[in-house]
Amino acid sequence: MLSYPFTFPKIKGRLLRRLNRFVVEVEIAGRREKAYLPNTGRLWELLLPGTALLLSPALSKGKLPYTVLACEKEGRYVLLHTHLTNKIARRLIDEGRLPPYQSYRVIASEPAYGKHRFDLLLEHRRSGEHCYLEIKNNTLFESRTAMFPGAVTKRGARHLRLLAELSRDNLKGSCLFAVMNPQVEYFIPAFHIDYQFAQTFLEVRDTVELNALALDFDPSFTAVTAVKPVAIPYGFIAEELQDRGVYLLLLQLKESKTVLLPEERRLTLGKGYYVYLDRAPENLGREAARHRQKRKKKRQPIDHVTAAAAAITAVPIISGENLVPELAARLEMLGGGGFEKEVFSGRKGSGSLFYFAENPLHSRDFIELIQRYRIVRLEQKLIAGGFPSRAG
Repeated sequence: MLSYPFTFPKIKGRLLRRLNRFVVEVEIAGRREKAYLPNTGRLWELLLPGTALLLSPALSKGKLPYTVLACEKEGRYVLLHTHLTNKIARRLIDEGRLPPYQSYRVIASEPAYGKHRFDLLLEHRRSGEHCYLEIKNNTLFESRTAMFPGAVTKRGARHLRLLAELSRDNLKGSCLFAVMNPQVEYFIPAFHIDYQFAQTFLEVRDTVELNALALDFDPSFTAVTAVKPVAIPYGFIAEELQDRGVYLLLLQLKESKTVLLPEERRLTLGKGYYVYLDRAPENLGREAARHRQKRKKKRQPIDHVTAAAAAITAVPIISGENLVPELAARLEMLGGGGFEKEVFSGRKGSGSLFYFAENPLHSRDFIELIQRYRIVRLEQKLIAGGFPSRAG
């Protein structure tokens, strides 16, 4: 069992590809190896081919000889081993180094409350008050802003509701988002990714103590050297949390196909990847979810294309602005071959389809585009609105 501080042997490697949710293929000293990935998040922005990894040798003999500990982003290692986050938090609380919990000590791990178990049970050093603590490893960030979660998490929303229920028994509940980047100054629930989680986050803010802390590690990635509070702009979040915006559909065709469109039009699509861009002035989540279904009533021309796709991934971007023209221009700059817009006219506007020979999710430029419109754009609005960071 790995422990904190990370004094165990660490090996440098390079990501080749992610094979499934729990296994990656890596290159170590010129050899191809497989490694266990203890993180079920999408990690699109982190696990790009060629990314530097920090691994540990497996403690027991098995099919996977290595375990992924962290990956490198912008010259810093980002902890991916979610099981170790609780161990870090426990040590820092015992050392009095986590600002919101400096007056507490840890008295239990995985304490039971009814049928549920939280991560830690804390006790106030003077009053004896108990606090149930849930800890989230936060690896989704860009520039100075972090978001959570990185994928839809019904479990995460349930944790927040359970923490809120503690107040009925006059008990205290808290949730800590441990941000793995010391430069982060703002925390926002990832409403583009999980709208329901963001709604729950706002609903429980008065009954659950919500904290975001940015952690900094030493160069050897052995121990946390600094902890910084991160601001949570609740008013801004409430303003932005509206179910409208734009969406991208990532479609994979494993072979060339001719698609029959309305009015007997035929469209021949080659093997490869396609990105469809359109706007949803309302019900963004429902529209994106409908497109993920291959079997559905064909109400739009793009529905005939999704029916032919081997895989469909939706990427919603919540916004009150019409970002379609700007995003379309940027997709063309990335090399996406466009089709006639009139072919994909929808009920609520005109969509655009772009072709990519390789999977755009493996392209750093494409991922940076998504990060820009999901995270950096919001940060710029925060700064323009004069919202101070916690550090400021």
